[in-house]
Amino acid sequence: MWLFLYFCSKLGSALQRAFYGSSGRVTLYEQRNFTGRRLDLTTECQKLTEKNFPERCNSVQVESGAWVGYEYDNFRGRQYLWDMSDRGEYNSCDKWSGPVDHVSSVRAVRQDNNPPRIQLFERPGFSGRKTELQDDIPNLMTRFSMNRMASVRVLGGAWVVYQEPNYRGTHYILEKRDYNNHSDWGAQGSTMGSIRRVRFN
Repeated sequence: MWLFLYFCSKLGSALQRAFYGSSGRVTLYEQRNFTGRRLDLTTECQKLTEKNFPERCNSVQVESGAWVGYEYDNFRGRQYLWDMSDRGEYNSCDKWSGPVDHVSSVRAVRQDNNPPRIQLFERPGFSGRKTELQDDIPNLMTRFSMNRMASVRVLGGAWVVYQEPNYRGTHYILEKRDYNNHSDWGAQGSTMGSIRRVRFN
């Protein structure tokens, strides 16, 4: 009986991971080039210091999934995406557009198994000019003559929007939901230069 219950529990966990998408695994390093103190995470961490890890991170290895680091604890402040692009290896904070090496909290990006699809709106409340995307766009001004978005609907996948073209500068992670205005995704303004899909594998 015990073996049967154990098997059912394991099967249920596997099915749940398959349905919702497993959060994955990420390793943070204090120093560049994957050296110094390290911290392995498979779940969110609201405060890295509670794991005896300093609030500075200079390199990251993503084993699976996609993760977002925050400048402050409790998932606040500037965001840094670590996903499986470039094999999930970031040997310095420059690789994730981090102006400084200060990271205080980390969480997994919520994985959605629907085909990537996002709608961008020029004005808050899903009004004004609308553009729908299903692929990466390195320069929104060149492609669509737009460099601002005030509201967003993510209908599939997860996305990251950058303030500058060619996936550079301050960026924000957009998961499957409606964002009524730019403050909903943590931005202080609606300027954007490029957008791409989050890579989970």
